[in-house]
Amino acid sequence: MANRADVDYRVFPAENPNWPELLSKTVDDLSKIARTEVELLEATFKRLIEAQTSKIVGMLFLLVSLVYGSLFLLGGIVLLIHTWLDWWLAFLITGSMIVGAGVCFQLRMSAAAKAKSA
Repeated sequence: MANRADVDYRVFPAENPNWPELLSKTVDDLSKIARTEVELLEATFKRLIEAQTSKIVGMLFLLVSLVYGSLFLLGGIVLLIHTWLDWWLAFLITGSMIVGAGVCFQLRMSAAAKAKSA
């Protein structure tokens, strides 16, 4: 068995740290973190803008279809009241279909916008 006095303890002097290298690594790591955060922010804004654009396109299509549908419905009502031509039924059907298409398209675009933002 060895005595405690036989154990050889060596003390090694500490090396001086290479401060310029440590500083450059720190700055490099911080720049990578900042770049990643900016890319994440960019992706979030892109998704948000695409969702809002889809909503705006849906609302614009709804507005245009409601205007055209209203014109056809108004034309159908006028022709019905005056019984001038038998086209009133065609105008009413066309106007109803345009309004229905506008509503369906707007609902579809809203659902797509919700799916993108979730």
